[in-house]
Amino acid sequence: MNRLAELQSNLQHYILNPENEVRAHWVSEAGRAAPSYQLAVYANAYMSRLKEVLTNDYPALSTAIGCERFDKLAQAYIKQHPSRYFSLRDYGTQFPDFIELTINSDPWYRDLGWLAELAWFELRLGQAFDSADCALLTEQDVTAIAAEDWLFLRFEFSPSLYRLDLEWNTPAMWKALTMDPPQTIDALKETSENGWLIWRQDLVTQFRYLEPDERLFLDALRKGVTFNDACEQLAMGLDVARVPMRAAGLLKSWIQQGLIVKALLTD
Repeated sequence: MNRLAELQSNLQHYILNPENEVRAHWVSEAGRAAPSYQLAVYANAYMSRLKEVLTNDYPALSTAIGCERFDKLAQAYIKQHPSRYFSLRDYGTQFPDFIELTINSDPWYRDLGWLAELAWFELRLGQAFDSADCALLTEQDVTAIAAEDWLFLRFEFSPSLYRLDLEWNTPAMWKALTMDPPQTIDALKETSENGWLIWRQDLVTQFRYLEPDERLFLDALRKGVTFNDACEQLAMGLDVARVPMRAAGLLKSWIQQGLIVKALLTD
C-alpha cells in the first residue's frame, strides 16, 4: 500500500472509530491546530451529520423519546451501520430493523414496544414521497376495457404505495408528534392488527386506514392475481351479491387516489 492510500485508510478508520489510535504520519505545523484536534473535527462532523440525517428522517420518533434516548440510539446505529451510500437519503433505511433488535435487548428501550412501528411508519412516508413519478390509470382508460376482458385483468400499482399492518395507534401518535408545537398522546395497543395504506398523490404524502375487505382485495391484486380471483377472495368476507358493486367502488376510489398505474390483460 502506498503512503497516500495508507493515510486515507487510517483517516477513514479513525473517523469510523475515533476511540482508536491513529496509525498515520500526522505532523504538527506552527500556527495550526494540533493534529488530534483537526482529526476530531472530521470525526465529530461525520457523526453529527449522520445524526442529523436520522433526526430529519424520523422527526416524530426523535420527539417521542427525547434527545438523550434518540442520541444514544442514533450513535449505536451509526457505529453498526457506517454510511455506504452516495446519497444520504437511503442511510436510515435499516433504522427500524435496528430499533426492533434494540428494544428487545436494551432495558432502556424495553418499555417502548411501539417504537419500531413508529419508525417503519416514518420510513414508509419518506419512501412514498421520494418514489418515482409515473403515468396513472384513469377512469377513461377503464371505460375502454371490454366487458369480457375484466375476468383476466391484472393491475400494476404505483411505486409510491406501501402497506403496513399496525398493532399500535401509530398514525395518531405521528400526527400529534409532528404538530407545531408537538403534542403527546399515549401509545395504545389496538385490539387487533389494522391495515394502513401509505402513498403519494401529486406532491402530498397520504395515509389512511383500510377496511378489512378492502385490505383483502388490495393485497390479492398486489400479489398479481386476476381481477376474477381477487373478487372470489372478496366474496369470502361479503355476501356474493355485494361483491361486484364493492369491487367496482374500490377500483374507482383507487383510481381517483392515484394508486393504479396499469390494467394488464393476461392470457
